[in-house]
Amino acid sequence: MEESSSSSSATMLKLTASNYSIWKPRMEDILYCKDLYEPLQLLGQKLEGKSDDAWSILNRKVVGQIRWVDQSVFHHVAQEMDAYKLWTKLSSMYERKTAQNKASVIPRLVNLKYRDG
Repeated sequence: MEESSSSSSATMLKLTASNYSIWKPRMEDILYCKDLYEPLQLLGQKLEGKSDDAWSILNRKVVGQIRWVDQSVFHHVAQEMDAYKLWTKLSSMYERKTAQNKASVIPRLVNLKYRDG
């Protein structure tokens, strides 16, 4: 079991400016599989009954997982040390929410070309 958890990070897709919709559910799966979901599920609020030190360590582990991002993204989030704030920052940067953003994707989809291999 330990080997498979460490290998999931090795095969995890790094977040880029163009793959957030794929990266996000994969990252959520990893966080749940590694029992690191609480800082996001609780919207950054400390779990009752958990010591400050234990919460701080859990939060830092989550930050380490979430920051599995491309270098072009990393400089935007390198200073963020709160898991929930980091998650919401990435969401606000890359999640497509407006009609204009959706419309900007259409030309990229039209121009996609199949590459063998």
